[in-house]
Amino acid sequence: MGENKTVVTNEILDGKAAKRLFLAVIITSFIGPFAGAGINVAIPQLAAEFGASANELSWVVFGFLLGSSMFILPTGKLADIFGYRRIYTIGLWLFAITFFLGGVVNSVFLLNGLRFVQGCIMSLIFGPGMALLISSHSPHERGRIIGYSAAATYSGLSLGPVICGFLCELIGWRSIFAVTGGIVLISVWLLSGIKQEWYGDKGAALDIKGSLCYLVAAPLVLCGLSEITNSSWGVCLLAAGIFAMLLFVWIESRAQYPCLDISLFRGNPVFAFSNLAAMLHYSSTFALSFLMSLYLQVILGFSAAMAGGIILFQPSVMALLSPRAGALSDKIAPGRVASVGMAITAAGLWGMSFLTEATPVWLVAALLMWIGFGFALFSSPNNNAIMGAVQPKFYGTASSLLATMRLFGQSTSMALVTMIMAMCQVHSLSGSDNAQLLSAIQTAFMIFGSISIAGIVMSLVRNKGN
Repeated sequence: MGENKTVVTNEILDGKAAKRLFLAVIITSFIGPFAGAGINVAIPQLAAEFGASANELSWVVFGFLLGSSMFILPTGKLADIFGYRRIYTIGLWLFAITFFLGGVVNSVFLLNGLRFVQGCIMSLIFGPGMALLISSHSPHERGRIIGYSAAATYSGLSLGPVICGFLCELIGWRSIFAVTGGIVLISVWLLSGIKQEWYGDKGAALDIKGSLCYLVAAPLVLCGLSEITNSSWGVCLLAAGIFAMLLFVWIESRAQYPCLDISLFRGNPVFAFSNLAAMLHYSSTFALSFLMSLYLQVILGFSAAMAGGIILFQPSVMALLSPRAGALSDKIAPGRVASVGMAITAAGLWGMSFLTEATPVWLVAALLMWIGFGFALFSSPNNNAIMGAVQPKFYGTASSLLATMRLFGQSTSMALVTMIMAMCQVHSLSGSDNAQLLSAIQTAFMIFGSISIAGIVMSLVRNKGN
């Protein structure tokens, strides 16, 4: 697409162009988590074909997370400078190409390397996506638009394991990569007819020092969290990562064109505490499906398919209600709606801490739906509060920071589960340690419920003066 054909405006779209852009971003919001959740289903086939160990295959998931977290903030600023649509489109092309390549790799080493690259590329999509949606639609539609994006994300998480499970059985694991790449190209085609461009900080320089510091700090923190229960190296890595993050903040506070403008947090409690609430919410909820899978299969004895069907209640409610919650936050202060959602989630997590071997399955399903309801009320309105608390020039940075909070929250959630399993002396997930496993699950939900209460406090502080 030539530069001379691009209309450089930060205008609101309407009509056919708005529908094409909206559909392109919604498709990508769906396919990213769809592929991520679906690839987990293919792990047994990957192990059989490549003869890979569990540790090697863990990098199929962790490598993607690592790549995304490393580049998410720098690429958000890149989109502010060079245009949301341009960076987003480049990310889509590269994402499609690497997924097609994923279907022909012949070793777990190449697959893990490719998953890391895909994570790096996904950072080109995470940040600009939401900024592109918000910039191209009027402010009074912001909550509804964010709600539909969240619904697409939750639908991808829900349907990914189911559809990809069928693909694995009927065609093989490589088909997941081929299908994903093909669907991403639909988004590329939809965007190809849009000539407008949206900028956050056109003409600014990229903060090289701050970006390099963040590229070091993010993987140190994530690797430290993942290894903290395995060896003393985990503690050392985490400490080094925290130090590097503090150095990053110091560099950014003095940079002329910072990768992350620290002034966004000063005198802006809505932005600061909404981001913190997002991290706490993901820290308390991300491991939910993992813990419930263990509870339903190991403790209650359900099959994998039955357990998956029961767990599906939660993301289904999230997908159904997120657009409505987003629209509600256009009419009521989004921070207040999000606070109610966090409180509902906290109550559900505390309810989960009382699960036993005799808990009826209908009650388990009801608790999952209750948490899904709380998650829907929290996520879209909280995102709306964050994006509404900054000027349009910071949309790319703000959406990238939100994605960063999500990634670090998810990593913290799984690190806590690993730590609790070790503390409760769970040595096997085959059913021989049922008493210890149930105790670990109950303890985890108590801790996650407590983290959610801390999130409610953040929301209440944020809402003062609103």
